[in-house]
Amino acid sequence: MNIKHIVLLGALLLTGIEHVSAQEDNFRKADEMNRLAESAYARTKRTTHKDSLEIYRAVVDGVKFTLKCDEYDRLPNQNKLIEPRFENENAKRIQTLYPRLIDAGLYLLKGPYTHLEGMETMKFYLASRNNRLLADMPDESGLAAYNLAYYNLKARNLKDANEYADMAMQYDETALGAAEIKAQCMSREMVTANDSLRYLAVIKKLYETDPTNKTYFSWIMRFYQHPTPRFNLEDFVDKQLEENFGSVIPWILKGEIAMNARRWDEAIEAYKQADEIDPNIIPVIFNIGVSLNQKGVEIRKAVVARRKKGQKASNKEFLDIFIQARTYLERVRAKDPRRNKVDWVEPLYMDYIILNEKTKAAELEPLVSKFKK
Repeated sequence: MNIKHIVLLGALLLTGIEHVSAQEDNFRKADEMNRLAESAYARTKRTTHKDSLEIYRAVVDGVKFTLKCDEYDRLPNQNKLIEPRFENENAKRIQTLYPRLIDAGLYLLKGPYTHLEGMETMKFYLASRNNRLLADMPDESGLAAYNLAYYNLKARNLKDANEYADMAMQYDETALGAAEIKAQCMSREMVTANDSLRYLAVIKKLYETDPTNKTYFSWIMRFYQHPTPRFNLEDFVDKQLEENFGSVIPWILKGEIAMNARRWDEAIEAYKQADEIDPNIIPVIFNIGVSLNQKGVEIRKAVVARRKKGQKASNKEFLDIFIQARTYLERVRAKDPRRNKVDWVEPLYMDYIILNEKTKAAELEPLVSKFKK
């Protein structure tokens, strides 16, 4: 045997030894992971309900070690055969522990000292979802992704929040909440006109799913605070009224626009439509009264101007309007006596003075004086 054959034989023997050694190492690792998984599984049973933190940590450990055990247990042995030894134990543990993994993540997320553990648990849930052991288990990936999106948004990690929101939007149970998060991410990242268009498309879609949602309503109002020919709130509202004539929010939007533009008749009509749909919205009733007051003041000035020119003019032209305003503002007073929603004192006091209702005006005098101080 020459030197070359000796070297080749040595190399083959070394390779064989290393191969056997690696297989033995995998064998030992499977044993160790099984031991750790069994220990964690036992901890979930041993601890009392008062030890929630320990229970949930044990749940996380139990799932992690079980999946690792299965990984090593399914590697080929020295005969290139896969002969798992812990298949039954792993299946039993996963059936019990995995459904509790999301609960563990939610619990850990809420604690100031365990929050990062909670984030890692949710990431682990998503990363492990394709594992063969979990194939038949209920999938709550939407909930995991939603929570990661929510807490990343809270921490202003907009890129991660956006990515996890995209993931959560694929699941029916979290799609709407994820879309809200995505809208908030887009709002904070708006730079170009195209960014604005994408954001507007998302919040319009959200609004269309629930036209009574005050959050979506406020986002739309905020977006249109500075209207442009391209982003015009009135066009949006008119389209919504065509599609949702019986919804209160488009009418409120229309009233807001008209009131800000001092188009009193239009504002009054829009708010009255909203009041007819839902007669319990105090700011709507208040805005009808205020708009009527403003209209009455303008007509009163016009009456005075005509008289100065020697033209005929009747106080009835504006008094009837103030009577209507008083009726609406008295409704507000009855519904919101402590002025928690709106401060109705001054506009109602003005009505009483103009209508010469001295007794009622005297009742409000102390409140008006206090307000002015």
